Amino acid sequence: MVFKRKKKLTIFKNLKSLFFPERGWRRAIEYISHRIRRLPDTPHRIALGLSFGVLASFSPLFGFHFLLGAFLAYLFSANVFASILGTFFGNPITFPFIAAISVRTGSFILDRISIVENELNFADAWEFNSEFTSLSVFEKFLVEVYFEKIIPYSIGGIICGIIAALIVYLLSKPLISSYQKRKKSKKN
Repeated sequence: MVFKRKKKLTIFKNLKSLFFPERGWRRAIEYISHRIRRLPDTPHRIALGLSFGVLASFSPLFGFHFLLGAFLAYLFSANVFASILGTFFGNPITFPFIAAISVRTGSFILDRISIVENELNFADAWEFNSEFTSLSVFEKFLVEVYFEKIIPYSIGGIICGIIAALIVYLLSKPLISSYQKRKKSKKN
């Protein structure tokens, strides 16, 4: 092949390049922004695709962000390639922040809901607690992780993801529009 490396990278160097790109984060960000600006579509569809990619980055479905972003973009007639580029919002540097914010937001909302439910229905909570004590250690662990991490992450991720996606849409649409107008005027 024309573009293959002469010397194949080791597994360690591949992992290192995942966290620290060979030519730096600045170059990687410039490349992504350049690709976004050159997409041949309307500013609305490109910005919508980017926002769906950012929304997918807030999902707890690690490893499926590309697919989720592309699916949402396809479903709402947005630019699929822009959604894939938008998923780069979630990267090894931002994931700890995204996860922390999402879990805290989801926990806060669930705590508010559970306070109201506990005031209304104390007897049902006692029955669930007695059923919970009869589970095995592994089942307790799964229930604990599910209720304490996955559900709050999902709820908080949806809320924070929608807010972040809205911000990305509102910021990127005018930028893409002005870039395309400037590019069009240079051609004429």
